[in-house]
Amino acid sequence: MKMEPKKSILPNQYLIIGFCSIITLGSFLLFLPISQRSGIHIHYLDALFTSASAVCVTGLVTLDVAATFNLFGRTVIALLILLGGLGFASFVMSFSMLLGWNIGISKRSVVREAYNLGSLKGTLQVVKTVTYASLIFEVGGTLIEFFIFRKTYPPLQALGHAAFNAISAFNNAGFDLMGGYRSLTGFRGNILMNLTTALLIIIGGTGFFVLSDIARNRRWKKLSMHSRIVILMNLALIVTGTLGIIILEHTDLLSSFFQSVTARTAGFNTIDIGKMSEPGQFLMMVLMFIGASPGSTGGGIKTTTTFAMIISLGSMIFRREPAVFQRRISNESILKAFQVFLLALLVVILGVFLIAVSEAGRFSFLQISFEGVSAFATVGLSTGITPFLGSFSKVVLMIIMFIGRLGPFTIASSLRARESVLKYVEEQVFIG
Repeated sequence: MKMEPKKSILPNQYLIIGFCSIITLGSFLLFLPISQRSGIHIHYLDALFTSASAVCVTGLVTLDVAATFNLFGRTVIALLILLGGLGFASFVMSFSMLLGWNIGISKRSVVREAYNLGSLKGTLQVVKTVTYASLIFEVGGTLIEFFIFRKTYPPLQALGHAAFNAISAFNNAGFDLMGGYRSLTGFRGNILMNLTTALLIIIGGTGFFVLSDIARNRRWKKLSMHSRIVILMNLALIVTGTLGIIILEHTDLLSSFFQSVTARTAGFNTIDIGKMSEPGQFLMMVLMFIGASPGSTGGGIKTTTTFAMIISLGSMIFRREPAVFQRRISNESILKAFQVFLLALLVVILGVFLIAVSEAGRFSFLQISFEGVSAFATVGLSTGITPFLGSFSKVVLMIIMFIGRLGPFTIASSLRARESVLKYVEEQVFIG
């Protein structure tokens, strides 16, 4: 009698299991009375939502973090953000290296899947870069922001606020401890706070490959095509967003710049998002949907995905090769870019539709769409409706956040069975 071959778990399935485990553990910790302020009792769904938002480095909240959680609860949230930003795979490998354990092919494969690496080569170096960069920039941000918060809070409280804000900013999470869902609106005119937070967001959202490439080569011509595309797209989106917000919202340069940066998956705000004009909110949705860059702490469809689609469409219109910097973008990369875009669009459309049906006209379609895009892109910006959503809508948002953090392509590929050995005859299909 033949035994059935044992089915092995795919690397992307390990990622899903890992993230689910961390979210579940975090929700139990946040639900415990020791995490909440005296006299506060929360529903488990809100604890689960907060944990999912922290691990998915989103920042959407259904309750006031500052008013609900005590020091222990805030520490749990900060650790969940760190785990979510660092990534389950990097955390496991970092822990293994610290203890001197052997790092086998299976662990390296999970890292390769998490960071979209082409091969297993260099996975250890990627993990080291991610860990060291996170530590350096978060500590640096904490030191700078300590002196900002020290003007308002006692030393220990100022240090706590600074550390939490730096961790949240670098990991593009958008959680804050200001209370009253105010985010950083109280620091709108503070140049040092705005620039420090924006810099942490930009560095965290640029991607660890690019940071490593810049540190190693230091000259524009020596940088890889990937790094140059990321840098150019970052500059283009920041400038476009800043000018767009100035024109549409008539705000000052600093506020517009900060909001343009934070829309790219960070979730902080110095402008009241709910009071922005509809064109302004739509512009924010576009920036959120594009998001950060591959291998970063941010979400969205990614800057390189957007760039590949633009180059592909340009090559079709002008009858040229899809090339940039004297390098051709492969057909496989272009196909994957459109697949990621389509999957992301389907997730957002389905999620927005389900929430709209569930809420039955309680909120405008634009408000719900903004919420859906913010969740998928793991941004955390909101027009103010998140705490008032029904239980079903909160569950839908959690699922969208989860898909957005791991990536729709990773989720979709984890569902596939064994590859088919059948080959079919090719036939033309009329498109367009």
